[in-house]
Amino acid sequence: MPDKSFNTLVEIKWNSVSVKEWRELIRKAEKSNLLQSWPYAQTALVTERLVGKFATIHYNNRIVGICQVLEQRMMKVFHKVRLYRGPLWLEKDIPEHVQNTFWLEIRKKYPKRLWRFTYFLPEITDSEESRSSLQKCGFNRIDTDGYSSIWLDLQKSEADLRAGLKSNWRNQLNQSLKKGLSLEIDTQGTHLNWLLALNEMDKLLKEFKGPSPALVSNLKRFTKDRKDFLLLRAIEKGTPVGAVLIIIHEASATYLVGWNSQEGRKLRAHNYLIWNAIIELKKRNIKWLDLGGINPQEAAGVTAFKRGIGGKEFTLTGNYN
Repeated sequence: MPDKSFNTLVEIKWNSVSVKEWRELIRKAEKSNLLQSWPYAQTALVTERLVGKFATIHYNNRIVGICQVLEQRMMKVFHKVRLYRGPLWLEKDIPEHVQNTFWLEIRKKYPKRLWRFTYFLPEITDSEESRSSLQKCGFNRIDTDGYSSIWLDLQKSEADLRAGLKSNWRNQLNQSLKKGLSLEIDTQGTHLNWLLALNEMDKLLKEFKGPSPALVSNLKRFTKDRKDFLLLRAIEKGTPVGAVLIIIHEASATYLVGWNSQEGRKLRAHNYLIWNAIIELKKRNIKWLDLGGINPQEAAGVTAFKRGIGGKEFTLTGNYN
């Protein structure tokens, strides 16, 4: 636990910044995630009636971290609290007492109550130390695996990114580039309903979870005006054979939805689409791409495909209440 003498240097302020300032802070964080973005807060409000509360973490009179918490009060009795993948730190090597002060503030603001339903997914790499620290701050770990994904550094050159591909993935990309596929980029969501219908069918047939159509549709609503909604389709002889959906959130982006037809698999359309998405994101000066989660146990094929792209895997410390 932090020494109380340190706490005078740390202050947590709530809802003290504008939308523009929040976006600028997210951009400063660089390696941000979709769930802490302003468009996600708007989406959560209209989709699940969760209201965003925005914390800024001040240390030595400067903002060093930010965190979005989503809340819903029902019938003046029930209280739902969700903290997804926060906080985001704006500087490297944040002192441990600053981090602990934030979590103590969260525990104080949302103490355990019979009718309060809390769910916290900290943006903290899994380790015995991180689990112990959160426990000391009053959080109980839910017995589930921590979220895992892969960060791809788009600040590397195109040549270095290509060299970072696993050999099998690179060979499949080379095959796709010889198949005569053409690329279609949709930033307005013109083809979103088409993609969601196919993705829902895939979810039923292959028994995997994914974002709901309502959530994705509302993300389109709050990102398309800034062209942060990126739907790429691979076209073969006038027919779409594959698609990927990527959402941009300031300096980072997240791979959200993908679909492949049988013909698309033969043509390696997904390799073609991911590589072209990387090139498009680099053109927009996006620095990081979150490949949207991996699960070696339940989605071995998808995990192997994403690992083939390169990047650095991470696993978060898990879910807490």
